[in-house]
Amino acid sequence: MSHVDHIRSYYEALNTGDAAAVSAHFTEDAVHYYTRLGPHEGAETIGNYAAMAVEGIDGQWHLENAIEQGDQVVIEWTMTWRAPDSGKERLDRGTEWFLIRDGKIAEVRAYHHGGEKNPQGDLLGFDHKARGYTMLEDWKAPARG
Repeated sequence: MSHVDHIRSYYEALNTGDAAAVSAHFTEDAVHYYTRLGPHEGAETIGNYAAMAVEGIDGQWHLENAIEQGDQVVIEWTMTWRAPDSGKERLDRGTEWFLIRDGKIAEVRAYHHGGEKNPQGDLLGFDHKARGYTMLEDWKAPARG
């Protein structure tokens, strides 16, 4: 399995809300860094936070683009979710840089920006729709089994 295929598998696991399935993609000592939160440390912690996002805000992740080089993968992603205070459907965009060790994710550096003038973090002037990116009208709640 290529490193990109491993990341695709991780994103599929994210969307199930299954903490153990997410955790299985990480080394035990993995760290997930964010621009808006402190780091999540350890495979189990990372899996639990992902499960909470599916359950709590209907989070769903879409891998839009990926590049692999050596032991690193970089992706563009779109996340659809529901604002907990209003129930409004939302969409965020970002990028993540992965470090792979022994076939598992050892580190994630997640970059995301959304401010008042650009709450989705869209690239200003970039035609996301025409380029085939996930759009807010594509929003779907997670399947619950």
